[in-house]
Amino acid sequence: MKARRVSETIARRIQRAISKGKLEPGEKLPAERDLAKQLSVSRVSVREAYRSLAELGLLSVKRGAEGGAFIADVDHQPVTRSLSLMLRLGRTSHEELTEARVLIEPPIARLAALRGDANDIRQLEELVKKQEQAMKGNGNPRRYDLQFHRLVAQCTKNLPLIMMMNSLADLALEAFAHIDIGRDVKRHVVDFHLRVLEAIRHRDGEAAYAEMLRHVHDVQSRLGRAFERQLPGDQVSR
Repeated sequence: MKARRVSETIARRIQRAISKGKLEPGEKLPAERDLAKQLSVSRVSVREAYRSLAELGLLSVKRGAEGGAFIADVDHQPVTRSLSLMLRLGRTSHEELTEARVLIEPPIARLAALRGDANDIRQLEELVKKQEQAMKGNGNPRRYDLQFHRLVAQCTKNLPLIMMMNSLADLALEAFAHIDIGRDVKRHVVDFHLRVLEAIRHRDGEAAYAEMLRHVHDVQSRLGRAFERQLPGDQVSR
């Protein structure tokens, strides 16, 4: 029992180091014997800690002369895809999608304004610029719509929020993929994105929250009306 508690402590210590960025993907951990000596614990405890982390997908254990325990490059896409699939299988309605976006996206925008760095803002600026250019050239700015929301989520530096936003974006993209969107709606979307960007640029969390809330209500309302005209009485997941 004591050895198990020790191994759990070691595993938690390594997990914290990974989450804080102190251990990077591909980095090799000390050999079992060496880490056991450093921590004054048994080699068995270290082996058990490595094994449990490998089962979680956080470590990759390789055998042979060049082997050892390496920090895994965690791919979050399968988790995001699984959440999107669960949402689709739940036959989500337009009203439910709107409710979810209203509850999740404005707080994400507020946090983005507080945490977004210069690189984040530059990416948002470049994306909105592409949207404006597409509008002026009679192109299709719609291809950038949900990417803007994904980038806003990335500004939060919060992985669960990023994953939730990506899943919502996937669902929204599928829900309205075949709906014809008028130029006036596209113009409204770009204008809202400009205002959200401006709030994030000025680190105004409350303005970012308010603009995103208005944006989600506006776009979901407009899309909902277009959806009802083209697919009356249906569910967004059909």
